[in-house]
Amino acid sequence: MPILDKLLNGTPTLSYELFPPKNTGGWATLYTTMAEISRLSPDYISVTYGAGGSTRSKTVDLVSRIQDELGIETMAHLTCVGHSRDELRDILQTLVKSGIRNVLALRGDPPKGDKAFKPHPDGFAHASDLIGFIKGNFPLQIGCAYYPEKHMEAVSLEADIDFLKLKQDNGAQFTISQLFFDNGSFYRFRDKCAAKGVTMPFVAGIMPVLTLGQLTRFKELSGCIIPDSMVAFLSAGKPEEVTQRGVEFATTQCQDLLKNGIAGIHLYSLNQSQSSSRITENLRKLGHFPVTPEAPKAAKA
Repeated sequence: MPILDKLLNGTPTLSYELFPPKNTGGWATLYTTMAEISRLSPDYISVTYGAGGSTRSKTVDLVSRIQDELGIETMAHLTCVGHSRDELRDILQTLVKSGIRNVLALRGDPPKGDKAFKPHPDGFAHASDLIGFIKGNFPLQIGCAYYPEKHMEAVSLEADIDFLKLKQDNGAQFTISQLFFDNGSFYRFRDKCAAKGVTMPFVAGIMPVLTLGQLTRFKELSGCIIPDSMVAFLSAGKPEEVTQRGVEFATTQCQDLLKNGIAGIHLYSLNQSQSSSRITENLRKLGHFPVTPEAPKAAKA
């Protein structure tokens, strides 16, 4: 079932994000993660896209493989970075021919070493433009991104919400958040969006914390708020307990979001299944997602 259909059926979705590795060791880890995630029977899996298209073919191959071999609905990320309209058209045609029904349309981050985004001379400068292009030419369900605490380049939260509304107007049908840890910020953002006519289903992107050192990096990359209460909780035990405490914090965060009407939970797995699996198991024990008894298919190495 396509992602939008799942989001609109009244039951919150559970999904995971993977990325194409750049080396052989990374692929071995990914196959292990895919096998574990398959066992968890998610509603869908998304696969990221490297800056400048560095993993373009790998993204297309991986989403096709997950859908064909594991029988799990997939979504390919697609960015504007470094691509002409013709190149984007070729990628989208390949996705459609491969039976992929969902795409997450993003502007994308500048390639490593560049500080500012530079659109291709014959490409798109904004995700909203890419969304309109996809909507007008391809039979795909379209997702987009949102930032509960404002995109770092946006002049204001209100302006950022206006851009999200434009994405919806141009054809986006659901939206998945950048990582965040402060649910209060999300609820305030959602209320402001509703007041401006944003009606798309909101999915929460949740990042399980593995180490305290990650927090500084998260803030640098996304500008997200790092709540003092979370830092205190993660730091309360022994250093080797941080990962487990990260699971506990994420479980509580997801539980609160689910009780307050979030359309879905999207776990940023970083190609590691342990924390995502524990969060999923915790939420299922709490009754938020059904336990699925089907035997998983095996991922081929």
